[in-house]
Amino acid sequence: MIQTSPAFRAAVVGSPRRVDILAVVDLSDPDLTWEPMGYDSLAPWCVPEQLHDHELDPPARYAALERGRWLLGGGSKVFPDGYQVKESMGFANDALSGPDGTFSPAAWVEERFAHVRILQTVSIYFSTDPADGVPMDFTVEVRSGDTVYFTKTFTGNRATEVSIDGFTVQQPTAIRLTCTRWSLPSRRMRAVEIMTGLYERWGPRMLASFSCVQQGEFSCLSLPYGSVTLAMDNKSRRFEPRRKDSIFASIEERQGVEVYIGVRVASRAFERVKLGLFYMAGDGWKTSQNEPTMQWYLVDIIGLLSGRTFLPPETLPTTLAGWLEAIVSQLGVNFTNRWSCDPAYAGKPVTANSREDVTGKSCGEMIRWACQASGTWPRADAETGKLCAEPLWHQGNKLALANLTGYPGMKANQSLAALIFTLSDGTEYVVSGNSTSSEKTVAIRNPFLHTQAQALAAARLILSQYGGNVIETTGRGDPSGEIGDVDTVWLDESSAVTARRKSQTIQFQDGMMQGCRSTLLQADGSYLWEERTVLTGSGTWTGPSGVGRLRLFLVGRGGDGTAGTDGSYDAPGEDGTDGLGGLVWAGVVDINPGQSFAYRVDQDAVFGVWTSAEGQRYPQGYSDIASGQSYARTGVQAPLEGSGDGGAGGKGGSQGVRHREQTFDKDGKPTGSHWVVDVRPGPAEPGVPGTSGCIVIYWDKTAP
Repeated sequence: MIQTSPAFRAAVVGSPRRVDILAVVDLSDPDLTWEPMGYDSLAPWCVPEQLHDHELDPPARYAALERGRWLLGGGSKVFPDGYQVKESMGFANDALSGPDGTFSPAAWVEERFAHVRILQTVSIYFSTDPADGVPMDFTVEVRSGDTVYFTKTFTGNRATEVSIDGFTVQQPTAIRLTCTRWSLPSRRMRAVEIMTGLYERWGPRMLASFSCVQQGEFSCLSLPYGSVTLAMDNKSRRFEPRRKDSIFASIEERQGVEVYIGVRVASRAFERVKLGLFYMAGDGWKTSQNEPTMQWYLVDIIGLLSGRTFLPPETLPTTLAGWLEAIVSQLGVNFTNRWSCDPAYAGKPVTANSREDVTGKSCGEMIRWACQASGTWPRADAETGKLCAEPLWHQGNKLALANLTGYPGMKANQSLAALIFTLSDGTEYVVSGNSTSSEKTVAIRNPFLHTQAQALAAARLILSQYGGNVIETTGRGDPSGEIGDVDTVWLDESSAVTARRKSQTIQFQDGMMQGCRSTLLQADGSYLWEERTVLTGSGTWTGPSGVGRLRLFLVGRGGDGTAGTDGSYDAPGEDGTDGLGGLVWAGVVDINPGQSFAYRVDQDAVFGVWTSAEGQRYPQGYSDIASGQSYARTGVQAPLEGSGDGGAGGKGGSQGVRHREQTFDKDGKPTGSHWVVDVRPGPAEPGVPGTSGCIVIYWDKTAP
């Protein structure tokens, strides 16, 4: 679940709501590498590399030896010793313009790079701070080697941003900005960013249609990936494949588009969440002679990798982190760091016997196998766009019926008869599935699985995704939901089911985000902590013979909702405060076979040395995906006993209605007025009491 503010959470489920979309398009060459820059001089605080860091904010104001910028009146900060500051300062030279703004000799900076196939657009951003000024007379040159192939000169400029197109330079190596006159006297030449290629922000007016599909497979038996289909306004024919001078020639695979969904909050500002970083697919475009739009098909990093042949390095990695780096490096040197994994799993051993075992395989197979061997599953991280390997988690959003267009649908999840592993030495190992009557068996030949114990560990994760039910919903959509979230689907005021989000569609129809479909998996967890018991009250529990490990979660008592206040004739009463869900502690613990534990469930849930008091609260409740139940929810109208749910706050009393009427004496003369009650103020409703918690214990089968 992407972390958002309370204002966002309220707005995204509110009615009415306003949602918009933003696509940040970067058509720079994905293989571009930066070379040392050139310049006439350099200010002591300048970090030249910030000229291509995609930070477009103006430089922070620091006192400098420039006219009007050395006064310490509070408008400018003072540089520390060494001039090292946290803010991005962009580029600044060390020569000052004259009284009329001229530079003599001219000030210049040259951005140098390599491995760029073609350049057709250049965007230069200057500071938007009026105190910095802008270049008035300047020239932009595009070079290849020592030869200048394109030149454009500007005079009398006042803009803080210039975009240049209408040219084509093959194998460019440098962009040079030369300034002869600045808009202010006694100023350094400053530039915030020089973009090598098209870099634009496309909002709702630029996008004619948009649909995003996100999906994952927790068993790692297949590798679905996320995709975006968008149609952009192309009336100007900027992207015209029939024209040789069109920017279309700059489009190539692996170029990125960041997608954001914004929701207007109570302050009327838009709070945005990043839906993901999606890349151009090799043949992912479509247009026609008469259409005013161009359609693009984009995929996430998994889609970019899935069909690509894996070329093993000379020295094979031996850990999960090492294999992830080797896989993303297949996309080029600029992708080497585009991976991440849970720190607790990064060093897990993942080894192959030889290079031959991983030669001729696809990157998609390598991703699946590495995750199977490490107990993780792969996804494209929404915030960074990186290939990410993580274990399953137990948090997610709340889905209320009010935000669905219909009642959730439910169908049976597929079952599995058996998993047939072929270990790295050729040994065959069969693990029974969740249903012997199923027609489906799966054969797995993973070069990273060498022993039966490793195969059994992989089987547990795989089989935990089979059996049970699949829940399908269609609603207004919530962009903060992520694949892998365990969502709580409320069916009425007291009952809810939990399921893991497996796929979702975010789409805009008729200018609104709506008709968004989701698929959630409520598997029965077969072979993964198959046995289960729930304890309440107090007593002693003895572990079964042969069991040496338990999965526990301890749920404390939920808080009571407070009463509302009575209504008055002036205003309705205020609603009471919802009671918080109980504290939850969860973990896997090792025990001695047959060991006994004292337990009690009152304000806290205590089992042996473990207690819910050392746990945490979950804003949407703690989801037990194996049973489909949700615990420790906040503000439940009809909390279930033993759930640790907090009670809902009482409703405030309704406002009373009265009016004044004249009062007359016995002779019929008016003597004043008096109140006449139409509707008496309503009394407050009491808060709903919270309920006690419980102890939930899972343990594994004692034998395969």
